[in-house]
Amino acid sequence: MSDEQTPDPQANLLAPRDANYAVATPLLPAEPQFSSRRELHEASKNAARHPHGAASKPGGQQSSRKRPSSRTPKLSRKERSLARKLAVTPAVKVGPGKTPAKKQNPALAIVVMLAVCGFVCGVALPAYAFNPVAPGTVEQAAASASSTHLQALKVNATIQQSSVTRDDISATSDAEYKQQQITAAALASYAKVGPHQAGDDYPWATAGNTLSPLGYFYRQCVDFVAWRLNRDAGVTSAPWKWTWHNLTPNGGDASQWKAAWEAHGWATSATPVVGSVAWFTGNHVAYVKSIDGANVVIEEYNGTSSRSYAIRTIAISSVGRFLYPPA
Repeated sequence: MSDEQTPDPQANLLAPRDANYAVATPLLPAEPQFSSRRELHEASKNAARHPHGAASKPGGQQSSRKRPSSRTPKLSRKERSLARKLAVTPAVKVGPGKTPAKKQNPALAIVVMLAVCGFVCGVALPAYAFNPVAPGTVEQAAASASSTHLQALKVNATIQQSSVTRDDISATSDAEYKQQQITAAALASYAKVGPHQAGDDYPWATAGNTLSPLGYFYRQCVDFVAWRLNRDAGVTSAPWKWTWHNLTPNGGDASQWKAAWEAHGWATSATPVVGSVAWFTGNHVAYVKSIDGANVVIEEYNGTSSRSYAIRTIAISSVGRFLYPPA
């Protein structure tokens, strides 16, 4: 066996070229130089056949073949590729005792700055709030005097707070809300009328059973109420303001008055007002003279007395609906 040791190709490739360089420049074998791939292939085959040099023939004669140079190692494809990559990799020069500087993350820097600012504000603001001015200074005396003045402020006892008024409206639909608005307006308008003088002021108390100038039959409940609606409107002779044509044009019976009021859009309510029409489900209407607690005083014709005047007090709950004077 030859005393020569086959050189390690990795040792030459990874050996550092200079202590001042972090990455060593790869060393490629300078010899031998091949003019073609065939020569490189033949040299690799010879190196594989005789890894330790040429063996001696029997008789002390050596082989006539030329031993391949120890400077010609066989490189695999992977090794040659690694050598080419290392050959083109630029060397990074690092000074003695220094390491390459790392690139700083800008987001991390912003987070650190915000944390520092928050810490400073958290420490400084409470101190300022508890001690805005130094004790014994002019600023401290002024602040104390201002505080004393504010604490000594007195409110005049004659000052009155404004009262809050609310409408008694509890509608659940647009139509009901409109109806309650009309009712509230009528209550405000007719509540101040006051009781009228009781008595039979009907101008046709002795008339026969024919139609009156108002379009209803004489001495019936509807004709008497129509007369009172004209009287309250300030009309006591022709031309009349309210007649059958514009009060109940679709029917003159008392049972039809509530539907006529609703068709006109006039206010109706369960709450009586002076001057309103008391409508009963039993085909009867009367005139509301006054209100007495839970009772109402009504005036009527052809009620308890046949085709004649009467006045009586009844419970409000006994009235089907109160028809407010038409607008």
